[in-house]
Amino acid sequence: MALARLSESDRKTIIWNFMEELLENYVNAVENNLQTKFTFMDFFYFGTLKDGYSEDDKISIIKQYANEKGYINITGDQVSVTKKGLKEFQKDTHNWDLKT
Repeated sequence: MALARLSESDRKTIIWNFMEELLENYVNAVENNLQTKFTFMDFFYFGTLKDGYSEDDKISIIKQYANEKGYINITGDQVSVTKKGLKEFQKDTHNWDLKT
């Protein structure tokens, strides 16, 4: 399983890519009066698996992060932003930024 060989740098990159795309998708959905719940396959990053990690590996990492931080809610394959996540989105620097 790829998670066993996952470096902390790779983990942070996966989380950063996902959260940044989630923010973009959320803002676009709000601006265009669209659904703010997404599926993992709505994310371009999950569709372009060029980094050697499977979709399942990435989903496992995102689910772990969701449980640790509470910024997103995951039910099945549905992903939504929590109130705590919306507050974090408002900040200039986010918890998931690669430099943190």
